[in-house]
Order: sequence, then C-alpha cells, then structure tokens
Amino acid sequence: MTHRPIATDATAVPRRRADRPLVVELAGPAGAGKSAIARALVRLDPEIHARPRVSPQSYLASMPGLVPTFLGLHWPFRGVLGKEMKRILRLRALHRLVHRAGNGCALVFDEGPVYMLARILFFGGKNIETQAFVRWWRRAIADWAATLDVIVWLDAPDDVLAVRIRTRPQWHRYRGADDRALTAFLDSYRAAFARVLTELTAAGGPQLWSLATDRGSADLQGRELLQRLRTLGATAQQPREIAV
Repeated sequence: MTHRPIATDATAVPRRRADRPLVVELAGPAGAGKSAIARALVRLDPEIHARPRVSPQSYLASMPGLVPTFLGLHWPFRGVLGKEMKRILRLRALHRLVHRAGNGCALVFDEGPVYMLARILFFGGKNIETQAFVRWWRRAIADWAATLDVIVWLDAPDDVLAVRIRTRPQWHRYRGADDRALTAFLDSYRAAFARVLTELTAAGGPQLWSLATDRGSADLQGRELLQRLRTLGATAQQPREIAV
C-alpha cells in the first residue's frame, strides 16, 4: 500500500447520519504517527473526541449478545480463542459507544475498528478459517461500513517507520528486529489493512483519505486534517467526555 497526501476530491463527501457523530479512524502501520496526529487534533480543537474511552460497563453490556458467536467460533474446537474473543468484544463495545454518543461531534479512533479487524487477520491464522468466523466477519464489515465515515490511511517509508519504532518510548515486539524482519512485519500488516479497507469500501463504506506522515510535523498534518473534517460539520456544540 503506497503512501500519498490526503486526497482532495471535494465532490466525494462521506455519508453521515444526523443522529450520530462523525466517525473517523486514523489507520496505518506501527510508527505511522496515529497517536501523534490524534493528540494534535485534540490540541487544535478540544471539541474533537480522539481515542474515546470504552467503559467496563459497556464491555459487560456487549458480552451477552456475543455468546452464540463465541460458541460458533470454537467449532471445530482448536483451543480457546481468547485473543480473538477479546478483539471481537472490543469491536462490539466500540460499535455500542458510537451509537450511544450524541450527534454534532466527531469521534476519532487510532486503534478502532479498522485496527482491530486488521489484527484479527494478522494474528488469527487457522483459528479464523471456519464458517462461523466468515459469517461473523461479513456482519462486522457490513456494520462498520455503515458506521465509519472516514478512514485516514497514514503511512511513511519503511526506513522512517523503523526509526520511529526503535526510538519511541512505547515497547514494540519488533523494536530490536533487523531491517529484513521489520520490513516483512510491516508488509504483512499493510496487507491485512489493505483487505479490511478494500472490503469496507466495497460494502459502500467510508471514504478513504491518505496522508504521508514523513512530510511535516504532526501539528501541521493535524491542521490540514482538521480543516477538512470541519467541512463535514464535525464540530461539537459543547466539549464533553464520552464514556458509555
């Protein structure tokens, strides 16, 4: 997947329902700058709710409806799919958060549904090669295609990502890897993201923008992104914390 500046096609306006917020995800490989740009958006406009918090109560409320799905995923039984179930629960709780949030604001995820769906593909292996998983996957793609308004794909050359991964304070499993292993990891993750993005857009889903994060500071890129989001009416009347 190539990296390029944010698209400027003013005629392609995302669908937006009036009864819920604008829903945006910053997606991209490790080191692409998702968290930095999310923080920049909040500094520039506190009415934007970046990285909204999901409460423990929301996780609990999301669990009963997933019991049939979890049982189906374990047939045929190949061991307890703890991580897969955790990611699916996270997706359901995020969906609940969006639909319980008020209208007139913007929710910006940096580890949202696109990220979770890509991680399921990346780490799932044979655990997700079942009919039950295929049925769940189709529903999840349809749900998020109807919920997400914009996905901003963030990327940079591999050498730039490598420096960021190796020097940032957060731990990363490939922080000490050599260039070959790190490149293979990035390529595999991009492939997982590419499938998710392709299926979401094919399902009539969100508009896809892109931003090369090796050009300019996070604040500068945040300003460019914020300006475009404002053209979609993504400002809230009153800043507030969302926790459902």
